[in-house]
Amino acid sequence: MMENTDKITNLANIFEPRDTESSVTYVINNIKDSLLTKKLLPGEKLPSEMDLSRLLSVSRGSIREAMKILAAFGIIQIKRGDGTYISKDFSGKILFDPLLFSFILSEPAFEELQDLRLMLEEYIVGLVIKNQTSAVIDDLSACNIRFRELKKNYYKNKNTCDEVLYCDLEFHHLLAKFAKNRLIERIYNFVLDYFKPYIRQSIEEPVKQIIDSMNPHEQMLDAIKKKDVTAAKQAVHRSIEVWRNLIVKDQI
Repeated sequence: MMENTDKITNLANIFEPRDTESSVTYVINNIKDSLLTKKLLPGEKLPSEMDLSRLLSVSRGSIREAMKILAAFGIIQIKRGDGTYISKDFSGKILFDPLLFSFILSEPAFEELQDLRLMLEEYIVGLVIKNQTSAVIDDLSACNIRFRELKKNYYKNKNTCDEVLYCDLEFHHLLAKFAKNRLIERIYNFVLDYFKPYIRQSIEEPVKQIIDSMNPHEQMLDAIKKKDVTAAKQAVHRSIEVWRNLIVKDQI
């Protein structure tokens, strides 16, 4: 018991309040900073919800919400009847990306996500055209052929949704790679990951709409082959418009 009390006392010197942050953000950032500075170590057990609430001067509800977010990204492990532990393999998790914190905690609206994707993809296709080589065209064409075939066969086997989703995302991952800007690639790939549930939703729409949603990839690839930036950007707009219509229709 004395050992646990001493540990909590030591943790009181680790966590520092930041009045400008929301309670949930404050809890997450304290845990994150403590891990980065090695004040908390992988495999280490965290204080109880009640103790953390007292140490951080926030409600237990804020502690629970922060723990849900940390657990969802594998930073902590909640063991029922035992306690909460820092995961042993948390290093390198995307949770430490400030962009991820911003997305999760700000709860972006559908329209905001759409605008962000449009802005990034318009710029990316321009860079891909600038950096175009025969190898770039070959890789994008091969991916597009796989995607088209998977789409056609989707309704023969509904269990292939994951394959269609992976190939759809792979086409965009390749675009990001061929833009040859590591910062843009990192941000765009994160945005795509955030979009995955919406993209999956669009895949599961009726056959006619599925076939229609194939066209923007074809148009984008054709524009890149011709080095036509205007046509490539128009294809991006069409791609996002088709995707948006599918999602909005499903939400009505």
